[in-house]
Amino acid sequence: MATNTKFPGVYPSITDLTGVVATNAVTACGFVGEAEYGPVFTPTLLSSLSDYTARFGTLSSRYGYAGYSLAVAAETIGQHYFVRVVPVGDPAAHVDDKDACWASVPVLVTGKSTGTVGKDGYWYEEISAAELSRDSGADSGLFGTDKNTAIIVTAKDPNNRKFYVAIEDSTINENQASGLMAAPSVSGKTVTVKVDAARFENKQECAVGDKIVVSRFKTIIEDGEEIDPLNGMFEIKSKTVEEESGEDTGNLILTFNMDATHEIDFTDVTIWENARIKLYPMDNETTFSFTVMEKVGRVMQTLETYEYCTLYPAQDEYGNSTFLEDVINGTSNYVQVFTNKKLIDEDPETIIIPKFTGDEPLFLDNGQSGTWVDDNAKYTALNAAWELFRDRSQVDVSLLMNSGYVNKNNVSYQSKMLEIAEARRDCFCLFDTPMTETSLENAIDWRSNTQGFNTYRGAVYAPWIKTYDSIQGRANFVMCPSAYAAKVMGAYNPWIAPAGLNRGVISASAVSPTGLTQYYDTTQGGKLYTDNQINCIIKNPGAGYVVWGQRTLQAKPSALDRINVARTVIYIETILRDAAKWHLFENNTAYLRMQITLQFNAFLDTILSAEGIQGYKVVCDTTNNTDIVIQNNQLVIDIYLIPTYTAEVIRLNTIITNDLSTTVVTTI
Repeated sequence: MATNTKFPGVYPSITDLTGVVATNAVTACGFVGEAEYGPVFTPTLLSSLSDYTARFGTLSSRYGYAGYSLAVAAETIGQHYFVRVVPVGDPAAHVDDKDACWASVPVLVTGKSTGTVGKDGYWYEEISAAELSRDSGADSGLFGTDKNTAIIVTAKDPNNRKFYVAIEDSTINENQASGLMAAPSVSGKTVTVKVDAARFENKQECAVGDKIVVSRFKTIIEDGEEIDPLNGMFEIKSKTVEEESGEDTGNLILTFNMDATHEIDFTDVTIWENARIKLYPMDNETTFSFTVMEKVGRVMQTLETYEYCTLYPAQDEYGNSTFLEDVINGTSNYVQVFTNKKLIDEDPETIIIPKFTGDEPLFLDNGQSGTWVDDNAKYTALNAAWELFRDRSQVDVSLLMNSGYVNKNNVSYQSKMLEIAEARRDCFCLFDTPMTETSLENAIDWRSNTQGFNTYRGAVYAPWIKTYDSIQGRANFVMCPSAYAAKVMGAYNPWIAPAGLNRGVISASAVSPTGLTQYYDTTQGGKLYTDNQINCIIKNPGAGYVVWGQRTLQAKPSALDRINVARTVIYIETILRDAAKWHLFENNTAYLRMQITLQFNAFLDTILSAEGIQGYKVVCDTTNNTDIVIQNNQLVIDIYLIPTYTAEVIRLNTIITNDLSTTVVTTI
């Protein structure tokens, strides 16, 4: 805004040219794999091994190496996203396979008869989208033929954990009640209804501007089609109280406006049935709390409690849904719930707080993870889970972990990791050689003829590590090497080579190294490292087991064939890409280009002073932003970097001479 300077005085202003780049040097790992229990096909943020065991169970080779890999990496890295994968497939194939079922239990409305759910009380993992719909009702496969079941509660794969659920009344406001709604009159988007006010303890509390909730509002048009045009929260536009016999005991006449989403032609409506209108908050006859518990020994522990739930779509005074499915599903770490909307619609006068038989919490029985049909099915599910990492705005990771999922003939898991890393452009992949292919000949054959990646966005390690598994208490537990490489990387900035005696010594409290599945001499190591881009882990006397290489999978000789350079370039590009977003839609003027240059220079100076690069230059001026570029609504920023190289070969020359006055210089 222009300043009025007609009157003499001092008019200060501040112009900010600092433009600090927000740096984020946090290393974060992404894992996809199996686990004992826990959320399925959902990226879950973890900060430590204890976080993992609390959410996904104990470490065990039965569930692969993902958990163990996280345990190793977590010793230096404090942020991990883990996606648990379980078998899925054709539900028909699971009908007689109790290992492929989740635990479930039917929850009945008070006074209703007991019913069954599916075959033997199981809810099967693979159910069609139509059956999972809240509108599917008792006619769906989810509820079978029993229309008396109000809710089905399913445990998220408990694997013999003793999960229980309990439902109790949860009163929001004792002074609120509801009334049945008569047939409305409609004019445009305005609805006027008469409400039976007998159940309102104080109908004067219902005032213009109050929020009301219309639920179980169904219309039947002439051809018999049922529609739900008017369920939701609305604001009262006007109110009239009908008087009977001179007393204020009559009905409420309420007028409110429909929102733009309701486009029903009310002229075709022939029947309005079972509609109900309420003030919000809901009354204690329609709200309940839902609690998930676990029995450990003789102690019942509360895991989660959700207050003020309803069996029908409704909202609280802040606009948050109170419908049970919306509250639980996608939030709970332990259960999912599905409501039988048809039952509630058909019997609106039922006291619709679901009740169990007896007062004890109800046990969710017989849940199992399921079993893989074959390796192809496993890798199909694992690879699909990596898609959850594609959107970097949703999952913030910088290292993608192989976690041992590779065999001689199947590198699809690694291919998917690399695809995600290339799409995101902010990740580096850590790959394992197959456990059975760590001999010199086999490793070279696998690298050349099976994997064959040529990229600077990943690195592969060999051999596998023999360890003492302190979790299971067993010796000679073989671990994938990528986990130890991640731990080394997590301890230092990306421009530091993650190898050598100063930084590459491997260790882990959960799985402490005791040996290697293969030992390479200098000649063998050279063939693996220089010729085939495989980073070796070796035994060094006096230092233990050490990462002895930092090659990327790029075959072409260049600065990017080393991990420290590749990770530095990825890091710089990621930070500057995020910084550049703040300049989108700004006027492309000399001032903007100057701001960008100053901002990027300040950031790159910090990398230069830390010896992450040896030099740089930022060009953002008229030399690369010509009139044609600017007129096409583009802005070009060219960044030139001189990388920092590492000393991987030290030539130590010993010269025997009788005359030290003569300096002998050896050149190669």
